[in-house]
Amino acid sequence: MTDTETLSSEIPRHVPENHYNYTNVELAERKKALRDMERDYPHLPFGWLELVYDFEKNTPPEEVEKIINEGTFEVPGKFSELPKIENEYIENKNN
Repeated sequence: MTDTETLSSEIPRHVPENHYNYTNVELAERKKALRDMERDYPHLPFGWLELVYDFEKNTPPEEVEKIINEGTFEVPGKFSELPKIENEYIENKNN
């Protein structure tokens, strides 16, 4: 037995994590969807595409529709800067 054969038999192979317990068919669908998304949105990081896919796939359709209709994610984030107009309004209000 060579050194390479010894090392390969002793070192376990990497097993990708499957946090959402997707089946093999679902993993294949996910892989294809992510490949298509990567082609359609090349400017976005791959991790974001995975996040979006997993969120949409594992969130009830009613909740996704509610988020879209109410514009829940359309407001500035907690750490976003205030728009320029509001900053000027606040400065004028303080004077």
